[in-house]
Parts: sequence; C-alpha cells; structure tokens
Amino acid sequence: MKFRSLLYPDPSRTGSLGLLLVRLATGVLLAAHGLSKLTAGPAGLAGGLAAKGFPAPTLLAWCATLAEFLGGVCVMLGLLTRPAAAVVAFNMVVAWASMHMADAAHFGSAKGGAFEYPFLLSILGLALALTGGGRYSLDAVLFGRKTDAGGGGG
Repeated sequence: MKFRSLLYPDPSRTGSLGLLLVRLATGVLLAAHGLSKLTAGPAGLAGGLAAKGFPAPTLLAWCATLAEFLGGVCVMLGLLTRPAAAVVAFNMVVAWASMHMADAAHFGSAKGGAFEYPFLLSILGLALALTGGGRYSLDAVLFGRKTDAGGGGG
C-alpha cells in the first residue's frame, strides 16, 4: 500500500463510513438531549422561550424537543436522513440565534460552549441534509439511496 493512499484514501470507498460516523455522533448527541427534555417535560424550555417573547412557547418547546429526539434517532439510523437533518439544522439555528447568541462573544472559551454546541449541530445537520445518509443507512436499504461524499445515486 502506498503512503499517499493512506493519507488520501479514495472517497468512493470511505465517504459513507465517514458519514456513518458523523451521523452516529450527531444523532446520539441530539437524541440524548431530546430525551432529557422529554423526561423533564417542556416547562423549562417553554419558560426560556416565553422570556424571549416567543409565541406559543409550550408548543414550540415540544416541537424543539421532538426535533432533537426524533431527528436525532432518524439521523443516527440514517432514516429519512435529509429531511430529519434539515429539521435538526433549522432547530439548532433557532436555538443559537435566539437563545445563545450572547454566548457567541465567548467563542473559543469555556463560556462559549452554550453557543458552540448548537452552532456545530446546525452545521452538521446542514451537511447531512446536503449529503444524505450514505451507503450505511436505512435510506440506502429502504429507498436505494446511496449518496455519499464519493458520489453515487440520489
């Protein structure tokens, strides 16, 4: 095996493996946070949304909680990856833009985590919405969708 092939493997062989790792990490984090909100109930998040002036804060809190939990599970499994990831990305953009923007001033420090976490999840969600779940996803099994970073079907 050539040294160059170790440093720069063919993305048609490794792209879906990379997507699998991104999907699993993103989905586990989202589902865990969504589950903690589900078990605690929406009151805490709804209170924060109400304090920011959002209409129907309880409804929005449930939507955000379900987007995190169900979106995380779907992303993890690679099931309806593109729409689930798009919902996750939108949810996380709303989270950092409305609730955590003040923490962006601390970007790169320990205090910046409240902004950085939803910001990163919004970017990961957008990337997965663009790429799909890849070869190792339920989308590929159920719908024949094998799109990955190395190319392939739609």
